[in-house]
Amino acid sequence: MTNFDKQKLTEIVLYILNKTNGLDYYHVFKVIYFANIAHLAKYGFRMTTDEFCALPDGPVPSILYDCVKDDLNCDKELETMIDKCIAKGNDDAYYFLTAKRDADLDYLSKADMEEIDEAIKKYAYMPYNKLRDISHGEEWHRAYSTSGRKVMDVVGMAKDGNATQDMLEYIRENLEIEEALA
Repeated sequence: MTNFDKQKLTEIVLYILNKTNGLDYYHVFKVIYFANIAHLAKYGFRMTTDEFCALPDGPVPSILYDCVKDDLNCDKELETMIDKCIAKGNDDAYYFLTAKRDADLDYLSKADMEEIDEAIKKYAYMPYNKLRDISHGEEWHRAYSTSGRKVMDVVGMAKDGNATQDMLEYIRENLEIEEALA
């Protein structure tokens, strides 16, 4: 992830926390996931470059997940960005996140905010069990059944977001270009 990608991801989290007045990280991750796949299906590119991994309770943005969970191997630069602007709960509420500042909307497009707003409406307050069940789409099942790191495929996530065949081909082509330029 580039520095810009990390800052954008931080601003996405802040945007969600500002809109919800704080939320547990499970729901934050799912809002990001569903906003990301809707964005993919509609516009053909990801809202965040963080890789989503299939964990038992559903997809998570893996780099963000490691930073929020204080994993020793997390991306230290992103962890610092997160720690500066997002408060983590204490004791029994360790999973609850609140914003220390407003999101910098210069990092988010109008399309980003529309998809996040829609995902907040649908998923931010959905009961855990229901959210867990609906986040286990076809791509989650494919990735979860693999051995090793259970990275979800971008095209597979777009399929789960009901992308058209033309959009799926567009996404494939863009991913090939990204890979060639990397």
